Amino acid sequence: MPAMPDANVTRWSLVVAAGSGDAAGREALAWLCRQYWDPLRAHARRRGWRDDEDAIQDFLVDLIQRGAFAQADRERGRFRTWLLTCLDHFLAKRAEAAAAQKRGGGRVERLPDGDEVVGASATAFDRDWAQAVLGLAEDRLAAEQSDQNRWQILRPFLSANGDADAYRAAGARLGLGEGAVKVAIHRLRARLREFVRAGVADTLAEDDPRVIDGELDQLIAALAERR
Repeated sequence: MPAMPDANVTRWSLVVAAGSGDAAGREALAWLCRQYWDPLRAHARRRGWRDDEDAIQDFLVDLIQRGAFAQADRERGRFRTWLLTCLDHFLAKRAEAAAAQKRGGGRVERLPDGDEVVGASATAFDRDWAQAVLGLAEDRLAAEQSDQNRWQILRPFLSANGDADAYRAAGARLGLGEGAVKVAIHRLRARLREFVRAGVADTLAEDDPRVIDGELDQLIAALAERR
């Protein structure tokens, strides 16, 4: 996996770097793809693309070849909004090309119109993005754990509180008391929140805490809607 960028480096800085051909640009691009590959594929599937993996690979190659990353408009604020708009334009052109090739022959899936994309599909994309941010934050938390056995035992408690029996059972496996288990879980959750916040901040053009808090609220709402 590519090295994680410093928390103070915004996504927009990575976007610009991804437009360059040097090693830093390639590393930034690999990380950006890692962040958005699954949400982009899911969006393509919702748009009716059965070859969603090929479509997204072609889409990212197209962005690189056109130097689009370096031209991304910071004033648009959210990177994912810019990326989703680019993808919808790419899929529309791909559909037009497929239709031109298959006139009189095969059938091309109908793509949703603009209102549908801005509505339901964009909301679903936000849910996928939120899940990706949370997943990568957990990956970062896992990577810094020196005791992987301890991590595997405590990880289930990150998303759900356990009862007294569950805490005691975890403590027995780790040689810890119930109170020590609760303290360890509290620290893991706090660290996870730091990674989630850093991941959200990376998707913005500014590092205003109020803006980040607003995005965090959207992330939490998107995750809650997914359940």
